[in-house]
Amino acid sequence: MRPDVTEGLPAFTVDRTLAVPLGVQLRGQIEYGIACGDLPPGTRLPSIRDLVVQTGVAHVTVAHVYKDLVTRGLIVTHAGRGTYVADPGATRPSRNFAALRASLADVLERAARDGIEPESVVAFLQAMVTRGHATRGVGLNIVLIGVLDAATHAYALELQALLRPEDRVQACTFTQLARPDLADDVRGADVVLTLGHRLAEARALLPGLDILPVRVAVSFATRGQLAALAPDTRLALVATFDDFLPTFLAGVHRFAPQVSEVRATHLGASDVPDLLGWCDALVYASGADGIVTGLRAGKFAFEYRHAVDVGDVERTLMPALEEQRGLLRERKTP
Repeated sequence: MRPDVTEGLPAFTVDRTLAVPLGVQLRGQIEYGIACGDLPPGTRLPSIRDLVVQTGVAHVTVAHVYKDLVTRGLIVTHAGRGTYVADPGATRPSRNFAALRASLADVLERAARDGIEPESVVAFLQAMVTRGHATRGVGLNIVLIGVLDAATHAYALELQALLRPEDRVQACTFTQLARPDLADDVRGADVVLTLGHRLAEARALLPGLDILPVRVAVSFATRGQLAALAPDTRLALVATFDDFLPTFLAGVHRFAPQVSEVRATHLGASDVPDLLGWCDALVYASGADGIVTGLRAGKFAFEYRHAVDVGDVERTLMPALEEQRGLLRERKTP
């Protein structure tokens, strides 16, 4: 577990005007915070009592939310210390470096026989690492497991653009994992990734695999579209899932603070037709694009898209991928 991370902890709120149970709202905010990196591993969460005071949600409801998140492996509770966002790396299988140490020992012995000092070996190795082994590229077969098909493919393409040309990123959804042939293909990948808040679920479906989390954030294009809305816009929001609705609404208020008339609902709600008739513009969540067909001509609509968090990829994912690349290179070396 990392040291406590508390700075910048987002405030948890519930909106009683929404037709979404308060516990669902609270759980969705925590899950979204984990998925987007707003609640990184090691973040200390409010106690149940403090969260009751902060949100006004009943003690039993908050306790149930925390229990559910603990069961799913998203948070951990330590008696006398508090509740924290779980560290995905804490459950990763430990690496066996015995073979690597043996190989390095052979290299040092060979260098000594040839009169090469250990310091020279270290310098040569550092130079190879700095160059990224450009002369001996080893491509990685990577699978990204997501929820919605279109969004998962978009994330896979974004990741592909950040990696080496020889790497290959494929998209797969949790629904598709029910097919034995696809599950076998995923098991055969060099690296398996999934969204941060679905990590425990992916590991349960694919036991024994070292699955890594990918963080996402609201895309820059979506932020720009929200910022460009006129202040007098009557803006409707339609979420795909009810538990995402409060976070969706908070995000729109964050990136379009100039818009005061905002109403929100989700696909399963009965007020969708009325909302589409009232609004001037519509923002819909990924997976809810079919809602656009209900808009009258001339009304503006766009998707509230997320994108892979480039900074998180560079900080946490790239080192893990390079470690795996090194292991593959060692296996392929005659």
